[in-house]
Amino acid sequence: MHLATLRDMPATETQILQNAFQEFSRASDSIINYYAVLENQIRELKKEVEEKNRELTRAGEYLYNLLNSLPVGVVVTNTADVLFANKAAQKLGSTEFLSRLNNGGRKSGELKNGTGYYRWKRENLESGFESKEVIVLEDVTEVERMKERVERDDRLMAMGEMAARIAHEIKNPLGSMELFLSMLLDGKLKAKEKEYANYILFGVKTVDRIINNILTYTKPKTLALCEGTLSRVVRDTVDFMKVSAETRGITLRLNADFEGPCYFDPDLMKLVLMNFISNAIEAISRPEGVIVIDVKEERERAVITITDNGTGMSEEVQKNIFNPFFTTKDKGVGLGLFIVYNIIKAHGGYVEVESAEGSGTSFSLYIPKDEA
Repeated sequence: MHLATLRDMPATETQILQNAFQEFSRASDSIINYYAVLENQIRELKKEVEEKNRELTRAGEYLYNLLNSLPVGVVVTNTADVLFANKAAQKLGSTEFLSRLNNGGRKSGELKNGTGYYRWKRENLESGFESKEVIVLEDVTEVERMKERVERDDRLMAMGEMAARIAHEIKNPLGSMELFLSMLLDGKLKAKEKEYANYILFGVKTVDRIINNILTYTKPKTLALCEGTLSRVVRDTVDFMKVSAETRGITLRLNADFEGPCYFDPDLMKLVLMNFISNAIEAISRPEGVIVIDVKEERERAVITITDNGTGMSEEVQKNIFNPFFTTKDKGVGLGLFIVYNIIKAHGGYVEVESAEGSGTSFSLYIPKDEA
């Protein structure tokens, strides 16, 4: 509005218009000030939201790393699909597990997967996740193997004691029979009678020799421990057995990754290795047979693993192979593995076997590195 126009207006209207302009100016200033305050508040809120988002991201990463660092498998599922599986669960094969766990509607249990044993438990999620559940999988393979070793040791000890008692009971009357037969032979017998008596005496002495062997095999082993390089003894034994293996078209391979010192009985350890390698050679019937011997270190133990690509064994055979007088061979006595098992046990170690029919066999000998 022009100044001339304002001068022409009445004083009252001019005053009113001026007041209106002043109010408009004050309102505009207030709006500008409020906008500035609001803008600052929005800026602060945006910073807070960004910081909260960063905290949520850090919390998510922390939770993710925590779940992946757990020694147990954690799986989140909606009963049909796997929504999350940590690293431990992925190694166990969580999808395969779920297909086996969803049968029966049970909340917990144990199962075997290959050579491993696993304990599992399932719980439903709540607070907005009602359609989902979490499954925890724990690898208890070592615990189960330890239980199997303890049970095997108890069983072998009982069987060894029983064999020793039976051998003693048989040995006493055998001694009497041998004495009386010797007395008969010293007497006046006809030629034919003497021949028959010698046959009987030969049989008695044969049985007595077998009984003596049984007593030798079942009694605790006395070790001549000394410090040495286990891989060197393994290498010498492999070189010795190579000729026998190569004549049957079988290749022996040695991977010695542990060259450190170890306390063991060299002579008995050679006997153990020759027994396992001989068994591996006999187990291979296919052309291009291969036996691999690995020597490595696992914490406080040295580990010798003999692996062949032979016929393998059933689970039932694996449970009984270390029992005395158990054999799958036509001309076997069934004392070889029983003897070598006791030798390894006398060293303070143990033997593990993994095998499947048609897929070969692997024996692992765990021997303490220290004399204790």
